[in-house]
This record gives sequence, structure tokens and C-alpha cells, in this order.
Amino acid sequence: MSLKRTIATGLVAVTLAATAFSSLTLESRAGSLSPGEAAAIAGIGGLIVGGLIADSRARYYGPAPVYGRASAWDRHVARCYARYRSYDEYSDTYLGYDGYRHRCRL
Repeated sequence: MSLKRTIATGLVAVTLAATAFSSLTLESRAGSLSPGEAAAIAGIGGLIVGGLIADSRARYYGPAPVYGRASAWDRHVARCYARYRSYDEYSDTYLGYDGYRHRCRL
């Protein structure tokens, strides 16, 4: 996930949490928190939740480096990883713009 997407996801989560908690700040029983303090706490909570959501996705590391003379399959896999971001080595397919998986023929 790119940095822009992570930041955008975090900001959306903060906005949703702040909106959800803003209605609760006016109905505080003890009245010990001011609306500004409650909004700050809700914003921090939203930032934490958004960060956890954004970080929960699997990370992409790509193929392992090959040292020495690579086999034909290793060269094929390296070319497919370089060409297609959605390439899956185990099925030797990539996700096309049409939404279907296609065999890598490089």
C-alpha cells in the first residue's frame, strides 16, 4: 500500500471516529471533559484505528534474489514480477485490467 493511500485511510478513519464521538461529547454524564478535549481524544483514537487498518494488509516483497546463474524459471519469474504488479508466482498468472487472471508469457 502506498504512503498516500495509507495517509488517506488514516484521515478517513480519524474523520469517521471524530464524527461518531462528537455526538457523545455533549452527553457526558460527569461533564468532566470539554467538547474540545473529547474531540482530541476521539481524533487520537481514530488515528490509531486507521493506522491499524492500513497496516493490516499483507506486505509485498517480490521474488527472492537469485545469486549465481539463474534457471530459466527464475528468469521468467523475475521478468513477470518486473512487468506485472499483481503477478502470482505459484499460479504463474497476473490480474489483467479486465478482472481475469492471465498466464504470464514473458
